[in-house]
Amino acid sequence: MQHKFKLATLSSLLCANAFATPVYQPPGPNLTYGSSSNNQSIMSSVANPAAPAAVLGMEDSQYRFGILHIGGGYEIGNVNDLFNQVDKAATDIKTPISTVELQALALANPLPADFAIAIASFINTSPQTATLNNVLSSVQQDGNATLFFGGHVPLTPFVISRKGWGGSFVLDANASVIANGSFLADPLFISNATATAFANAYIANPLAPNLPIPPNDSTMLVKAAAVGEIGLGYSRSVLRREAPEPVEGEPTPGKLSASQLKAGELTAGGRVKFYQVGLANKAVSLTSMQDGSQDTLNNDLTYTKSTGFGLDVGALWTSKHYRAGAWVNNLNSPSFKYPTINTTGYTNSTIIAQLSADETYEMKPQLQLEGAIFSESQNFVVNLGLDANAVKDPVGRDFQWMTLSGAYATSSWWIPGARVGYRTNLAGSKLSYLTAGLTMFKALSLDIAYGLDKLTYEGNSIPRSAMINLGLQMTF
Repeated sequence: MQHKFKLATLSSLLCANAFATPVYQPPGPNLTYGSSSNNQSIMSSVANPAAPAAVLGMEDSQYRFGILHIGGGYEIGNVNDLFNQVDKAATDIKTPISTVELQALALANPLPADFAIAIASFINTSPQTATLNNVLSSVQQDGNATLFFGGHVPLTPFVISRKGWGGSFVLDANASVIANGSFLADPLFISNATATAFANAYIANPLAPNLPIPPNDSTMLVKAAAVGEIGLGYSRSVLRREAPEPVEGEPTPGKLSASQLKAGELTAGGRVKFYQVGLANKAVSLTSMQDGSQDTLNNDLTYTKSTGFGLDVGALWTSKHYRAGAWVNNLNSPSFKYPTINTTGYTNSTIIAQLSADETYEMKPQLQLEGAIFSESQNFVVNLGLDANAVKDPVGRDFQWMTLSGAYATSSWWIPGARVGYRTNLAGSKLSYLTAGLTMFKALSLDIAYGLDKLTYEGNSIPRSAMINLGLQMTF
């Protein structure tokens, strides 16, 4: 089934209706915490599926739900003034020689055959063409721009933890959109046939020649995804070790003994997810681009919709002073099909092969590891998270997060909680971020990730990437 959407409109609708777990962007305080489990944020319940039951070690029952969780961000490849460079390249491909330059060549080469040869030689060896081909090579390697938005349906995640039920149930519903523009380069080279067409057009009207557009398959490729997800998870305790009574000669309270290290609880959990995924792609050659490249990223796209199921499993060991856990997302590797790109009119076999590749988005399994160390009061915590392997997002970018954070988790309604951290993508773009967040009134959270790499955009220095999340939750 196919549906037409305008990306900007879809993004606005998602944000307006408070949907948010972007495909690429960790939701809520997880942006700073990483995927490490913690009792302060309801968003830890959508990471490790074993995490929700850990709260039952402290309370007989608990109910938590999200009121509003939204977020968004962007990422730009390592090319200064990317869109301006692409737009100029499109102009240079269409007009590789000026009327004045043609006039000079015509005067030096009065015979039509010599004139055509001179045109081909001039264009193919000119500094302008060399610069153009360098730009095309650069934007193919690093020229991409990605936007992502999303959020959770109001009242989700909804977490019910009751000892009478033996564990915790989690219901989650979220949606996200992501769009990425990238570029495929076809170096400009003028054949004898094209040069002859240039010569004939000039000879027919030297004052205002109707020059042909040279054949060239340099292309902007836009890929987008709209992903809806409904998940139902359950977790429970599977092993518990009680702390032994203090023994004479062992360390006093406040100092961790060997026996106390054994005290803790192992929880395990699973989650089933239903996906509805809309995928779209569009190839626009630079020679046929009517709008600028930035507008092309926001143009109408046709989405092919399909559904699938995912399965997550995880385990978490929780002690008073530390946590350690692991889980795997999408054990069953659900996959979804992109529409086929129409390559009619393309002649470069390499470009055709690139446009025909990656027609399937597969959610491959990813192993995620977490660890945390707590202070005696459990108000201070240091978290470490690591994706053990890289996976692709819906638009084909690799990501593998490593996160490190420190936080003060408040137990007061009036003293805000605070956290700072660092996250880096060990695959793909390899971009790094400084992160920071605040939680106010134990309910309202704001988290920001600021990219450490910079570039120039329209004369201003900006971070290559940034993300922001806003969340509101209730616990009772």
